Amino acid sequence: MEISVLVTVKNDIENMKLLVSSLKTLGKDFEIVVVDAYSTDGTYEFIKSEADGERFIVSQIEGKRAVGRNECIRLSHGDKLVFLDSDSEITPGWETALKGQISREILAGKIVQELGSRWSDLERVPMYYKGKDVTFPSNNLMYSRNVIDKIGRFDERFHTAEDIDLNIRAVEMGYEIFYDEGVVIFHHPRKSYVSMLKQSYSNGIGRRLIMEKWGIKSSFNTSNLRRHPFIESTRLISGMLGYTIGGRN
Repeated sequence: MEISVLVTVKNDIENMKLLVSSLKTLGKDFEIVVVDAYSTDGTYEFIKSEADGERFIVSQIEGKRAVGRNECIRLSHGDKLVFLDSDSEITPGWETALKGQISREILAGKIVQELGSRWSDLERVPMYYKGKDVTFPSNNLMYSRNVIDKIGRFDERFHTAEDIDLNIRAVEMGYEIFYDEGVVIFHHPRKSYVSMLKQSYSNGIGRRLIMEKWGIKSSFNTSNLRRHPFIESTRLISGMLGYTIGGRN
């Protein structure tokens, strides 16, 4: 059994140091594949310096996240493909918990946000397809290679929300997305208010593409509005701007 951990990154060297350190605790049945989108902050050089042995594959490709993730898939060898973001760390019990669910075709794990920021407890804005939650991000998300072979890889037309599109295609083909709170990673959210708004703008672009492709409308999270009325309102406005005007040629 071989499991491929797939990471895409651009200009995120400090978080990558934490992630790589946590990944180096994994056993020999794991390989690590990192694809860098031509970072300019030393991220690529750092990853290359840490790549020891055949089970740590590093490459570069220009393009959106979907392009990088597809390149990760192409370079990988595992029967199970686990997607992680560069601003995450696996927890000490992650490997054991993941292997306990390795028979699943699709598995989404729990993401624990770093405490201390004003928006660390903001929740996902859900979208449902055929009654199923399809907004599990491609961070702590495992797909069997045979599922990817059947439903196709990430749609490279997407700016963001390429993971939502992948999940929708899986549900459309009759697959279940199993969620296990015991498979836990630690996530470092955006540090600045501006970067959080930029992320919301990009997410808005992705949600529009989901609407255009699948006819699923985005909504909002009322609990976020109750806890953080100002932050969530401005995040919604930024997302709506991305939805209406962003990413159009």
